[in-house]
Amino acid sequence: MNSLLELALTPLKAHPTLKAGDRIAVAMSGGVDSSVAAALLHHAGYEVVGVSLQLFDKTGQGSAEGRCCTLDDFQDARRVAFELGFPHYVVDHEAAFRDTVIEPFIESYLAGETPSPCIRCNQHLKFGALLDRAEAMGAAFVATGHYARIGFEDGAWRMLKAADPAKDQSYYLFHQTQATMARTLFPLGHLRKPEVRELGRELGLHLSEKAESQEICFVGAQRYDAFIEASGRAPRDADGEIRHEDGRILGRHEGAWRYTVGQRKGLGIAHAAPLYVSRLDHAARTVWVAEDEALDGLALHAKELSWCGQVPAEPLTCSARIRARGADGPCLVTPLSEGRAEVRFETAQRAIAPGQAVVFYEGDAVLGGGWITR
Repeated sequence: MNSLLELALTPLKAHPTLKAGDRIAVAMSGGVDSSVAAALLHHAGYEVVGVSLQLFDKTGQGSAEGRCCTLDDFQDARRVAFELGFPHYVVDHEAAFRDTVIEPFIESYLAGETPSPCIRCNQHLKFGALLDRAEAMGAAFVATGHYARIGFEDGAWRMLKAADPAKDQSYYLFHQTQATMARTLFPLGHLRKPEVRELGRELGLHLSEKAESQEICFVGAQRYDAFIEASGRAPRDADGEIRHEDGRILGRHEGAWRYTVGQRKGLGIAHAAPLYVSRLDHAARTVWVAEDEALDGLALHAKELSWCGQVPAEPLTCSARIRARGADGPCLVTPLSEGRAEVRFETAQRAIAPGQAVVFYEGDAVLGGGWITR
């Protein structure tokens, strides 16, 4: 057998509960990764059912460059299923997507936060509604094209980073529980992106060279503030001052919700040194800016904590990441009441942004995470 194909099949063969012929619902976005995941499972002899989630109205959008889940993408997913000979369904989840992803996205920006809608989508739809749909289909597992791994050790499931650091998506999956990990497969987590494309060619997929999606699916290439304006939710008379942290007024803005912590471009002010958004005060309609070093912070508070395994009752020494492509920083997590925690880092973290996720790691293992409040 081809060595790359053998490498791809090895984790499936070693899975502690996956059995030959099991029915698996594969989330298919129409991209390379999910298509290769489905083709690999089909090749391995599992009963694959392709499922594409209709999440938002794509009328008139066509094949928008850099976006996922367009009409053309669904056609690609359907073609893969047809050519390989397994069923494919499109499931309407527009209402749930609007309620659990789009509305919180808008509300988060209007509250001065920087949201992460992909995590919400994973939590509520790809590993919430899709798991329910898979159960109704009689599927034992759900599989996706995410770059992450799931291991089993000492009687417990573990969420692990991908083998490819450049593609690792474990940050977006901190909400996984023992129950969801027991029914989830990530067939590509131990492969690197070039290997996935090569595997797609070996499995005869027509889209193995297809470009990756880069934009938020429902926003696309437009700025998020244009999307919020188009939604009709943008507040009126929201203009205010842009102030330096030393108190100086440097200019005016047309709405603090148009800015995010750490932003440099688009401030519309002149200054001797580069300035960045350091914080947002929506009540006072003020955008605060400062030099780069002023964005460093050693601590944060988080809410809605979720744990992949045992919930810690005492302060926990581990590492944490405050953005998807950020570095893990050693820290102390102190649990508080009502699912909250204080996180203190050993070294300063740049531009800690409310609304983003903080994810806790122990080596390659994801321990859990939550949402940054301040």
